[in-house]
Amino acid sequence: MPVTSFASLTTIKEDGRVTVAPGVELSYADRGTGQAIVLIPGWTFSKNVFEKQIEPLSQKYRVIAYDPRSQGASSFTLEGNDYMTHAEDLAHLLEALKVSNPVLVGWGAGTHTAFGLARLKGVASLAALIAIDMPPRSLAFERHAWTEGSFDEVSAIHSVYLRDMRGQTEFLRHYVEKILIQRNLELHELSWIIAQALKTHPLVASQLFASCMFSDNTASAISVARSRPLLYIIAQHWAEKAKSHLAAFLPEARTVSFGGRMMFWEYPDQFNKVVDEFIQHHVAGTATGGDSYLDDRFGHYSFHDAGVEGLERRVPNRFI
Repeated sequence: MPVTSFASLTTIKEDGRVTVAPGVELSYADRGTGQAIVLIPGWTFSKNVFEKQIEPLSQKYRVIAYDPRSQGASSFTLEGNDYMTHAEDLAHLLEALKVSNPVLVGWGAGTHTAFGLARLKGVASLAALIAIDMPPRSLAFERHAWTEGSFDEVSAIHSVYLRDMRGQTEFLRHYVEKILIQRNLELHELSWIIAQALKTHPLVASQLFASCMFSDNTASAISVARSRPLLYIIAQHWAEKAKSHLAAFLPEARTVSFGGRMMFWEYPDQFNKVVDEFIQHHVAGTATGGDSYLDDRFGHYSFHDAGVEGLERRVPNRFI
């Protein structure tokens, strides 16, 4: 699989702002028409990380990307920096934009926002849900469960790194280089990715980290899987464990594995194709027919078949 060049690192133009709580506005981009796709950033990141999804997908769909509260260009606030409040904020945003039955695409911790919205508004309010590389329950005592890490590891990150800007930056560099991206980044690329997360104050980063780690959306994920199309796009480095875990708890969910946690940025063409084909095959009113490279294998397809395993990095743990 060819590695995509990132010659252009962009700032997504803001199409508007919506007030979701007193003193809290969310910045959003809203492009295209048709079935709505909502792109939800992960822990501390801005909507800019979806620079390679918004324009291509908006040729066929209505694509909405936004900055959650205290992230990106949205309002900074000391309150509500947790994923249940993020779900409430998203509900207000979608109501203001008159969006119904969206396909939610949650990246990392943003998956908790997506499942939170399903719990808040009901599964029937969604067309489908795509979860990018985040277990329904971030922490667990079960030895073989797919989780974000051990309690000791999570505690160390929270107490050692997420205390100030310097520690946050140090952790982010490790996170980007060892977990998000498989290839070696140019300095300007690394700096750009880290800058998207550093728009979030260290205090909020710590709050969101804790909220993510103590989130358990297993029940919501089960509800979604039983009545709506659910796709997990999983980072390659722990795909076997994740798929085994999901097969036991969410047998209805489909899975795809390739890249690192930020595979949508490193391999945008492949990611966009997966999203498009998932929607075309599984969301009512969008099917166009034609051949699919996924075919019946789409339920549990792996880009190992496309030769990406040569790029795999083996790292011990991944977070957020």
